[in-house]
Amino acid sequence: MNLDLNDTQELLQQTVRDFLERELPFDRIRELERDGAWDQPLWKEVCRQGWLGLPFREEFGGAAGGLVDSGVLLEEFARRAAIVPALEALISGRVMQSRATAELASEWIPLILSGECVPVPALLEANDRFGDVKAQVREGRLRGEKSFVDYGQCATHHLVAARDAGELGLFLVDARTDRVECETLRNIGRTPQCSVVYSDAPVQRVSGEDGYLELVALGRSLSAVQCVGHMQQALDMTVEYAGVREQFGKRIGSFQAVRHHCANMFMRVSSARLLAFEALSGLDAGRLDPRQIAAAKAAASRAVPEVTMLAHQIHGGNGVIEENDLYFFTLRGKERSLAWGTAEECLAELAESVDARCEWL
Repeated sequence: MNLDLNDTQELLQQTVRDFLERELPFDRIRELERDGAWDQPLWKEVCRQGWLGLPFREEFGGAAGGLVDSGVLLEEFARRAAIVPALEALISGRVMQSRATAELASEWIPLILSGECVPVPALLEANDRFGDVKAQVREGRLRGEKSFVDYGQCATHHLVAARDAGELGLFLVDARTDRVECETLRNIGRTPQCSVVYSDAPVQRVSGEDGYLELVALGRSLSAVQCVGHMQQALDMTVEYAGVREQFGKRIGSFQAVRHHCANMFMRVSSARLLAFEALSGLDAGRLDPRQIAAAKAAASRAVPEVTMLAHQIHGGNGVIEENDLYFFTLRGKERSLAWGTAEECLAELAESVDARCEWL
């Protein structure tokens, strides 16, 4: 694919970046972290601007764009460490658009884009393995538990992976009822997360196993883009710091070792971005290739801790205090490297198909 953004995407990127720099100071993010909260005012503005609707059809109030456009948006959110469920709501709505009945999609997607409904996926259970689902739906009611649900305590609805008569599917659950009990968890990224117990909660069926597989593919691809955003911001901050910090009478950016570190960081970020946006481009073209998506997520998950560690090395002692904004991207990047499949999990999936025929051209 051509990695150059088109004019519309460049305008979107600059508009979102300028808006976040102006309206979202890092001190506000620190307050949200301390309170364990999410940024509801920012979320209302995201919905008001129509940014969430980029990859949705016009009949639902969307912009008829693609996932690459959403990737541009999510990378900018990651570069500002924004605490909003953009990935979670976006992929939940996309699965409804492609897999749910026309009536269900027409009912719920406009509510998602307006911000009235905030759905988040609830897929993993205590064993932390994708596809190993024990939650059960019987006679339209869900019983079971889910772990590591991002923004689960903030959401209005959960899109839950469960089995109905043995068949794996996705089911929409109202998270505000007394049949849904959320327990707040603490995670590396300091973003809202919880475990959930469903006690005969009423559900609406959204899709079968095909929707589940698409949801994982979307989450894995877009979380790779989030990793790229965290890495890119860490790199930009490091290059800026190396240009002003002096040691031995010289700016440290003039030292060969520091330049080598910055060059290595740049290569890791660039290669991870290529794979991540290739995966999104493939999904836009209707190619759901689990191998391509696993490769993108494995590359991003491996690169982000390496890039942020080099950033801390160049910053020195200044980089290990939380008054320095670098910590946002180190912690968020590590958390995103684990979400939706670690490097090891994604490489294991690739290894299963290593002898499969590959079409290079």
